[in-house]
Amino acid sequence: MISTHNRQNLFRFALSALLILLIFATAGPGRSQEASPYSEATARFERFAAAQMALDRMPGLSVAFMKDGFVWAKGFGFADLENNVPATAESSYRLASITKTITAFAVLQLVEAGRINLDAEIQTYVPYFPKKKWPVTIRQLLGHLGGISHYRNDEAEEHIKEPRTTEQAIAIFKDFDLVTEPGTRYNYSSYGFNLLGAAVESASGESYGDYIKKHIFSPLGMENSRMDDPLDVVPNRVRGYRIIDNALKNSEFVDVSSRFAGGGTRSTVVDLIKFARGIVDGKLVKRETEREMFTPMSQRNGQLTGYGMGWEVKPWKGHFQVAHGGSQPETRTHILVFPAENFAVAAASNLEGVDLRPYIKRLAELVLDERLDSAAYVAGRARQLIYDACDWTFSNGLSHFVWNGAEPAGDEKDLADAFAYFSLNVNEQTLGMNFAQTKTKIMAGIHPRANLALTRVGAHMASFLKDALGEEKLRAYTRSGPLVFFNDYIRLSRNRPGAKKEFSFGGDFVRLVAGWEKDWQKTDTPAVRNIEITAASDFGEIGGILKVAFVGASLKPDFTEPFAAAARTLIAKDDFPKAFLILNLCRDLYPDSPAPAAALASACVWAGKFDEAREQYKKAAALDSTFSGLGTAQFLLNIGQLERAKKWTGAVALGLIALELHPRDARLHNETANAYAMTGQKEKAAEFYKKALALDPNLEAAKKNLERLEKIK
Repeated sequence: MISTHNRQNLFRFALSALLILLIFATAGPGRSQEASPYSEATARFERFAAAQMALDRMPGLSVAFMKDGFVWAKGFGFADLENNVPATAESSYRLASITKTITAFAVLQLVEAGRINLDAEIQTYVPYFPKKKWPVTIRQLLGHLGGISHYRNDEAEEHIKEPRTTEQAIAIFKDFDLVTEPGTRYNYSSYGFNLLGAAVESASGESYGDYIKKHIFSPLGMENSRMDDPLDVVPNRVRGYRIIDNALKNSEFVDVSSRFAGGGTRSTVVDLIKFARGIVDGKLVKRETEREMFTPMSQRNGQLTGYGMGWEVKPWKGHFQVAHGGSQPETRTHILVFPAENFAVAAASNLEGVDLRPYIKRLAELVLDERLDSAAYVAGRARQLIYDACDWTFSNGLSHFVWNGAEPAGDEKDLADAFAYFSLNVNEQTLGMNFAQTKTKIMAGIHPRANLALTRVGAHMASFLKDALGEEKLRAYTRSGPLVFFNDYIRLSRNRPGAKKEFSFGGDFVRLVAGWEKDWQKTDTPAVRNIEITAASDFGEIGGILKVAFVGASLKPDFTEPFAAAARTLIAKDDFPKAFLILNLCRDLYPDSPAPAAALASACVWAGKFDEAREQYKKAAALDSTFSGLGTAQFLLNIGQLERAKKWTGAVALGLIALELHPRDARLHNETANAYAMTGQKEKAAEFYKKALALDPNLEAAKKNLERLEKIK
């Protein structure tokens, strides 16, 4: 018999579901759907969003995009569940770390005005911030290269209830030591952007909030953007939610004034699109300043960080992309801009921790009519890496050329050296002699430490193809992909008068990519391209389509990542049977790839099948021990996720498996010790803390954890 309480819950759920359906039928601001050139795309997105929101258990979502002169925006679900208030395009969300992009523009406006020097030390503008072991500059802070710590003590720093002034916000971390020498290592830091906000106040003579309102929000017509103040009456303010013990709960109240320039603003997706329009139209800073802002910085070792000044800067399937996400109590946000295509997407949700990237990606794919994650699978790790190198060369080179209108700086010798670098390393014979070392060189090819060799090759190919085929055809390669890009260059450059051998590829490589393109044309069918993969998809039907399309092909579309993402969604809901069905299908489709085996191993850990997990991780390592999913960073991330879910036994098991692959990693020993401590096995915890310190005597976390454990004893 169903209890009265449960009947009430079922009634509320049914009512909520009905209201969601009604809300999905309500159009947002902008042109009507009948007048929209993207009516089919937005209708398909709405169906996707409805299904994905149900899987994510998301209360509310607002999304908007612009393409050239067209703008579309809409809300889905609820801004306030308790009062049945629908989410709309005008719902007001905390922006969280998207605030950093606003702060960066404020700083660079003041640089243009001569009030801030990018290479000056931060104490020039914030004298109450103490000098550190090394100088910290404005430029380094903008790129998270200043060595400033991120949050250290969750209890003390992430649950602040009272408003803080700028100086009080700086006081929270002013006595922290630098985590690394500035310039040497990327270290994401909201505190670093608080320092930049303080510099804006000092240089402008205005409060941070007044400055960004006057110089960014008002000029762009962002009338619903402001500093987040809990005392203000904010039109359309959403209510935030989180999931605790598998149940939806209200968010904890946190006053975000302590994060003011790193995460203290509030806005709507409509205003974020106005912000993107201002960027595309060059209304905030000069074009040369914007190009500097959107240039990824590099660490001292010549490794690009993928972050410019206040923005993530990474190519995406040949598109030049700048983006930023935000996450804090009450909210999750994301903004994506393809400035060369006059295209942007903004999304905001009132569910903490939800991943908005699937929504952003799906809307972008539908509007641009292309697959942005069209990876390919090739049997054999050497050939797989050769394909991946082609993809990186294409994506980095094309995006660089389209955005900059030119190849990377250098002469013909630099270009000849780049082609020689490509031919030497993107080569089955070289990979066969020393796979790990050659893979490292190939992956370095998009970084300054290898003189941007792969990017240089790809940009030269893009320049040649533009001259040969025109701008429109060049832009179409983001849809057709790397194999068409390479084969068009090979075919056309052979017949070019005065063609130089130095700027060409070897015969074995030419034959390989020609064969791959034929396979791609056979396997990337319309039926395959139209597959939409979510946790709610019919994987029996999907498997049937893919198995038919893939017969006899050496290269085929790789859906490993969306399969794994769907499985993760199901695992979070404890639906292990369907998760394992998906992952076993993935393994059958891509038997030579380590990714399905690693994803299956992770699912086994969550399901408590630790022996099977160990076997699957061993299979993944046997296929390719250099696979990033088997690296220390990924294991630490996975252990942390288990710990946050209070699956301490699973965290211990995964820690022990990880240490079989990385026996000399001090951080893994420390994390495994943490998991042991939470299971009450204090002796085991102490043993692993001591092992961590034997490997790295300077690992502060292990020192503190061991001291804390010994005090408890």
